[in-house]
Amino acid sequence: MLTFDEARKLYESHVMNRRPRLKKLLNSYQGNHDIKNRKNRKGKKDAKIVHNFPRYISTIVTGYTGNVNYTKMEDVQDLSDIFSFNSEPSVNSDHLLFMSIYGESYELQWLDEQGKYCFEAVDPMNVMVITDGKIRESVTDAIVFDEDDLKGNKIKVTMTVYDDTSRRVYSYTRTKSSFNTIKSEINVSSFVEEDEESHKIGACPVIQFKNNRWEQGDFEPIVSMNDAYNLSVSNSVNDLTDNTDAMMVFRNLNATTPEDIRQAKLNGGFKVNDGGDVTWLVKNINDAYAENIKNRLDSDIHKLSFVPDMSDQNFANNASGVAIRYKLLGLEQIRLEKVKWMKKALFKRLQMISGFLSTKSKVFDPLTIGITFKANLPQNSQEIAQFVGMLNGITSKSTQLTQLGDDIVPDVKAELETIAEEQEQASNNGFNFASAGQEVTDNGEDDLLATKVTESAAQSLQRE
Repeated sequence: MLTFDEARKLYESHVMNRRPRLKKLLNSYQGNHDIKNRKNRKGKKDAKIVHNFPRYISTIVTGYTGNVNYTKMEDVQDLSDIFSFNSEPSVNSDHLLFMSIYGESYELQWLDEQGKYCFEAVDPMNVMVITDGKIRESVTDAIVFDEDDLKGNKIKVTMTVYDDTSRRVYSYTRTKSSFNTIKSEINVSSFVEEDEESHKIGACPVIQFKNNRWEQGDFEPIVSMNDAYNLSVSNSVNDLTDNTDAMMVFRNLNATTPEDIRQAKLNGGFKVNDGGDVTWLVKNINDAYAENIKNRLDSDIHKLSFVPDMSDQNFANNASGVAIRYKLLGLEQIRLEKVKWMKKALFKRLQMISGFLSTKSKVFDPLTIGITFKANLPQNSQEIAQFVGMLNGITSKSTQLTQLGDDIVPDVKAELETIAEEQEQASNNGFNFASAGQEVTDNGEDDLLATKVTESAAQSLQRE
């Protein structure tokens, strides 16, 4: 168990070293970009336009990654009940968004007052973990921070510390100013330490979800390009505004008093002498160059984030399944990397739940639960139906129904049972199902109607 001093130093290191990066990423996602802090030119109110590519990228990647599906869940009802109680799909969705923004996410496991197993996604800005440093590393200690504003420019810091067996809560007060690494800002009189208690999870109850090996957010590589795009568009708007507020140049005019200008406005023109002229003083703008810069930045942002521009006409021209998958090839690589790391974290969750249920003599093997992701890809129902029909006689009925997807067949096992019931009911009503081109028979005998027709024809021949 971490001591108070160890936990405090880790918290202060987190605030000084890790949180600035996480805060910048969150600001990028929320649209609080650097362009908003740009100083206005003297006497001007400059445009500060934000194009929120980070939010677009995270939304597309998170949605495309798809939902988590589990196989053989019906065999472990206690696990299904725990997932339902914790709204497991919602928690997974929070993880996917945190991973996309920060490059990581964390999940806390605990038992509530009624002894029910709970888990919830935790904002990475308020969590710090310590791993064992092994090749297959695991979390040995974790700290969850909570900060409350107090009077007098102070903050109450609450640190909940976890290890493999126990939890303990520390709290103290610090000022809002920057940390001083030489002289501590701790208010010793406010220090509080709660008694250590067992969390009964069986392992350190904080699970780390990584977006990739380097814990990099989905839009983190293109933040600087997004800033450049914002600046380029804002400058274009500023140039337009400057042209609107352009000044007039009077050349070789004898009378240019304010009264002369007022009369010119009323008359709709100026009277000039020989060699005189009235022109606008404007800035020469290369529209084509500025537009090329913006198009180049827009293209590079989509290319280097591996997220295509869904509004691009070239993207929607060919809507066949193969063409769409080819255009989403880069995004698919991002999804597969994300899924690979998330499966590890979800398996760790299953292990913890299995350990908890084993204390109640309700054992299941986490390895028997399959974890799958299905990309949220636009589907061509006609192509899928034709493909499934071609599988008839080659694969099992279960495999065919699986290919139809959750939208049509959400539960393959239940669908097979329904088909069997319908066939049995139809059989009881005198109908028999058979394959195409095959005569309908009952227990190996000829069709009853066909037999009756044959007997009637034979009797007619005998009478003749």
